Amino acid sequence: MINEYLPDDNDGRFPEDSPVLVRYPLHDDQNDDRDSWPWLPGTVLAQCGPDEWRIVVEVSALAIPDPSVPNGDAPENLLYPACFRDATEIRAVCMHVWQRVRNEAEHG
Repeated sequence: MINEYLPDDNDGRFPEDSPVLVRYPLHDDQNDDRDSWPWLPGTVLAQCGPDEWRIVVEVSALAIPDPSVPNGDAPENLLYPACFRDATEIRAVCMHVWQRVRNEAEHG
């Protein structure tokens, strides 16, 4: 029997659509060392389990053009990576902090 986690099951620690910082590799050379992953800006898509959330990582350097549309490389058509993380790899932040971290990630 498959136990589905329903949208109403969000425990409120990281509500859907809330700004967060999430651990995610910014460069390919970081893939094997989770401890080196920076905290990057993201948005909660959903809670998927008792201690698991799906997060979209919102850094343009990680985005790829959408091949399904003619103008796939336009900013509104870029596809950003999503990941599953537990609470230890997510930090709730206010929008001001989220914007600051995003600017730092975008401009070094």
